[in-house]
Amino acid sequence: MSLLGVIAILGALVTCYWAVIRHRRGTWRRKERVQFVVSVVGWGVLWFATASSFATDGMTYLPDHMIGHVLVMFLVPVALISGGVSRQWWWVVPVNERRRVLRWWYRTRRWHAPKWLKHPLVGALALNGVMVASHTPAVFNYFMSTDQKMELLMEPAFLLSGLWFFHFLVVSYPRRLTTRLRYQFALVVTTMFEMFIMAMAMSIFTKTAWYTMAGMAGMTSSNSSASMLAVMSGFDFHNQQLAAGILWICGDFWAVPLLVLIIRRVMSRDGSLLAALERYAPVVSVSSVAP
Repeated sequence: MSLLGVIAILGALVTCYWAVIRHRRGTWRRKERVQFVVSVVGWGVLWFATASSFATDGMTYLPDHMIGHVLVMFLVPVALISGGVSRQWWWVVPVNERRRVLRWWYRTRRWHAPKWLKHPLVGALALNGVMVASHTPAVFNYFMSTDQKMELLMEPAFLLSGLWFFHFLVVSYPRRLTTRLRYQFALVVTTMFEMFIMAMAMSIFTKTAWYTMAGMAGMTSSNSSASMLAVMSGFDFHNQQLAAGILWICGDFWAVPLLVLIIRRVMSRDGSLLAALERYAPVVSVSSVAP
């Protein structure tokens, strides 16, 4: 089983244990119940994308592989962040240990994260950089050469960059979102545009298959020629076009709802969308000239 598959199982168990603790104490609120369901679904989707038979098929069939990438990089981080997984894990730790860690964190710790790491544009750069770099032919073929490279390097990079990116956009009760609305809008739009360009590059701007050596993990000289041809056909140009369509269409599943949510946040702050447009619209003064 892959590393993220093991983490998904352990994460679901810890989340269930947290739910049992909150229920026994009688402090399990309605929002926390919703978060519990969302986080369990997120762990389940992570296991499905990285450790199930679907993930195994994705090593020999590019469209399934692309679906797994979208799930790990976009949908799973949204579910884990909105589900409040970090808070759930934190409250599982006994009270004395929590207080000891907090005292160290606020008083005796010597390392402080650089301010640039907390900037949302850096998170967007990390996610888009990982996405573009991992889908270039040389890098993709390298990671697909063995299962270990995919499970220990590429998939964790997808998940971590997704968590870093979406924690600037997704609210996790009771944490408040401090990212400016203009940055939220810029993060979503630029990522959508980058995914569109990548999908076009894989389907329209080329006439050949990029990933000629992908999907050959575990193949040896003893494998039949029919098996090797089946693996290679899963990464041909036709399936590459299907994968490009999946990359773009599945991108709308997270981007469009987030854009609607950001617009609602703008309207809630300014009262209406028209007021928000007037706030950011340039002021043009027209001077009248006397005849």
